Amino acid sequence: MPRRRTIPAEPAPDPIRLVVVDPRPMLSVGVREILDRETDIEVVGQVASSDEAREVVDQTGPDVVLVNSPTAESAESEATMRLRRESPDAAFVVLGGADDDASIVGAVEMGAMAHVAEVAEPAELVDTIRRVANGEDPLQDELESRPDIVERVLAGVRDSAAAETAPPNPLTPREIEILGLVAEGLGNRDIAAALDVSEQTVKNSLSIAMHKLGAPNRTHAVMSAIRNEWLPPPEGAEALAERSDSS
Repeated sequence: MPRRRTIPAEPAPDPIRLVVVDPRPMLSVGVREILDRETDIEVVGQVASSDEAREVVDQTGPDVVLVNSPTAESAESEATMRLRRESPDAAFVVLGGADDDASIVGAVEMGAMAHVAEVAEPAELVDTIRRVANGEDPLQDELESRPDIVERVLAGVRDSAAAETAPPNPLTPREIEILGLVAEGLGNRDIAAALDVSEQTVKNSLSIAMHKLGAPNRTHAVMSAIRNEWLPPPEGAEALAERSDSS
């Protein structure tokens, strides 16, 4: 009787390695309980501050860092920004605070890939972590439906640009053109069609531009280019914000 061939099982994918940074004990415990139920997510560190997180992130090399919403002009906010700059390989997710709009603005300014509202369901938090670990940018999707937030961020960018001297522009004309189309809300496929190039060319140009600017995602790259006056703010941002406020 012929022996039956056995097909080896495919190895399970590596779990998403995650560090939780939150000073609120009750909330951080609740988040930990939610994440510990997921077999594809491994919490490799849990600390109360971004300064504490620096060593943990350096030692564990997480895929995702979950942080508390930074408070403007606070020492913790500066520490969170520093942690973000020192952890270019990790995707950051911001947990919203009492002022959810302010936390979205903070998420954009720090270069996070996603923002999860304080009142979000556990399933939304888990789904967001999986999406950013997969290279998605949920914050970009959220901003497309919130022109009032975009205008608020742009106002801060204008104020910052007025107070600073812009460094030399490292971007090529093509990279600026692509970032301009990103600022108008176009996706990679639409940008490729508008410029008559391949979608891969668009992705490559965006990756290079983000690397030059030290930006973790396309949204942050656009904001950096606008802040340094290499890219004008998208036309109609103010009008969109006004329409959103009046609706």
